[in-house]
Amino acid sequence: MIRSGLAVSLLLLQLGAAFAAEPELAPSDPPESLSPAAPPAPEPRDRAVQGQALDELLVQLAKADEPRTAKRIAAAVQALWRRSGSDTIDLLLTRSTQAQRQSKLDVAIKLMDEVVSLKPDFAEGWNRRATLHFMAKDYDAAMLDIRETLAREPRHFGAWLGLGRILEDSDLDAKALAAYRHVLAIYPQIEGLKKRVDDLSLKVEGQPI
Repeated sequence: MIRSGLAVSLLLLQLGAAFAAEPELAPSDPPESLSPAAPPAPEPRDRAVQGQALDELLVQLAKADEPRTAKRIAAAVQALWRRSGSDTIDLLLTRSTQAQRQSKLDVAIKLMDEVVSLKPDFAEGWNRRATLHFMAKDYDAAMLDIRETLAREPRHFGAWLGLGRILEDSDLDAKALAAYRHVLAIYPQIEGLKKRVDDLSLKVEGQPI
């Protein structure tokens, strides 16, 4: 359960507009401790090419009618999301992943603190830290990082899925259902989620007449 009801209420108000509308599949706006200088931003042309490739993959993902094909496309989308354009950020991500695998969540989170501080426009940095907070059962912090992820990449199906799980675990089934439906709008063939949405729909909305 989320510890602070006030924190949940404020966050749901901030996400209210997103719950009210379907996620857009059009391009979104360009949105050991290290102490390096701020990493250089990718060249505009590189960002444009990457953005175009991402947009095309997400269109394919929404149209895919076979789970295996959709899974491959989703993996390609996630690979693009992981491209930070910075060797320093990539190193921090690698070290954070290593710490996570060693069950050193506190170290992994501190490394991700560095990532979001150095490159706050990098949506995947926020998403990765949200995942770590979720694993540490700090749902308030995870939800705040999910909000930051979706502000930068509203089509991030992983962030919507994580939000749905937190809301469902917190007995906020209607909000969880809305989050899961966002996932399905972006990634219709995601494994196992359709049944969960059907079950929650029945629980929240009742049997159709």
